Order: sequence, then structure tokens, then C-alpha cells
Amino acid sequence: MAVLGLEVEIGLVVFVLVAAWLGGVAQSTLGFGAAFATVPALALAAPELLPGSMVVAVLPLSVAMVVLGRGGLDVGSLLRLTLGRLPGIAVGALIVAALPTRGLTVVIAVTLLLAVGSSAAGWELTVTGRRELAAGFLSGLTGTAVALGGPPLALLYRGRDGAAVRPTLAAVWAVGGVPTIIGLAMVGEFTRVQAQTGVALSAVLLVGLWTGTALVQRVADDRLRAAVLWWAGLGAVLALSRAVLG
Repeated sequence: MAVLGLEVEIGLVVFVLVAAWLGGVAQSTLGFGAAFATVPALALAAPELLPGSMVVAVLPLSVAMVVLGRGGLDVGSLLRLTLGRLPGIAVGALIVAALPTRGLTVVIAVTLLLAVGSSAAGWELTVTGRRELAAGFLSGLTGTAVALGGPPLALLYRGRDGAAVRPTLAAVWAVGGVPTIIGLAMVGEFTRVQAQTGVALSAVLLVGLWTGTALVQRVADDRLRAAVLWWAGLGAVLALSRAVLG
């Protein structure tokens, strides 16, 4: 099946769309999950679309979450995280330029597995200004290199109130999305097909955001978090197997 000029199996297209919907649901309730759910599906179906398509996809979702939760926005944390992200974006763009698609897929899968492991382990850190700068740098690096900027911040803010975390992290993605795209474009790693795919996925993520409001009343956060982690782990293993075995 040809999708935006790419030959992709119909089953994998459905897999990516379901993953994006689940990511939107998770993002609306947990403050993270869009990339956790969608990136492994893209890495399996069409790794050449990463990381650019995911960066585009989360922009409208992030803006919507900032607007919905603006009362809980932590401006100080936003500034420190963004300051740390900028140099991380530059390093991440260089990594994307240096790796072939297959190598990048391996890095994405391994990063996902490490992120899933750290999240499942329940590690918690005390939030300080320096740690926010460091987490911002790591988030910029991983977000640009492998479209997974959430794990460093999710780990840092694990114990904080979700009402403050959700709009603050969403603002980080919204503010950091444009320089990330610029960085990828400067090293020749952002394509029109990635942009088009990102726009299509953003619509599915927004549907997930909308339906997540109703779903959260029926599913506890810990169950949804576990579902996202299982999905991400399975997708990472499948993508890694495909990249290694061919």
C-alpha cells in the first residue's frame, strides 16, 4: 500500500494509527506517552519517517494541552528546561546526520527499552534547577535524535502533581518543536514526507487527546501507564529485531 509515496503494509499503517491514538490518550492523562506509543510503531513501519514526523505530530497536541491546562503552567521550569534543550537539540541533529536509517532505528529501540525500564522501575529524583537544565539537555538530545524527548522529563517529574506537569511539559514540546525542526533541516534530515506524515498523525493524536478525557474516568493512571510501557517495550523489541535481522 502506497502512503505519501511510501510502500507500507496496510497492517502496519493501522498499527501506527492505533499507536498514535493511544499516544494522544496517554498524553492527555499522564503528561507523556505520545512518543512512547507512536515512535516504536513508526520505527517498525517506516523508520525513514523518524524523527521529523513525530516532532511535527506533537506540536498541535502540545499547544492544545498548554491551552487546556494553562492555569498549572510552571514558567520557571519551562524556562530552565528550554534553556537546557537548545544545546541538546544541536547535538541530537548531528547524531541524526551521522547515522543511517538502520543505525538510527537501533538507537531508537535501545533508547525506548532503557526509558521503559527506568519508568517501570519507579525511580524518583528531587527536582532542582540544575537537574532541570540537565534533563532539558537530555530531552533535547533524545527528542531530536530519536523523537523521544519525554523520558528524561517524565523521570524527573515522576512524583509531581499532574496538573502542573502536563501543561509545563506540553509547553516544552511546543516551544522546542520549531528549533528541533530547524536543526534537522539544517543537517538535511527533515523531508516533506516527514512533514506530511506528521500533520496526518497530529490529527490522530488530537482525537486521542479528546477521547482521553472520557477514558480517564474509567481507567486508572497506573493501568494506562502500564499499557503504554508494555506497548512501547513490545514495539521497541520488534523494531530492534527488524533492524538487526533485516
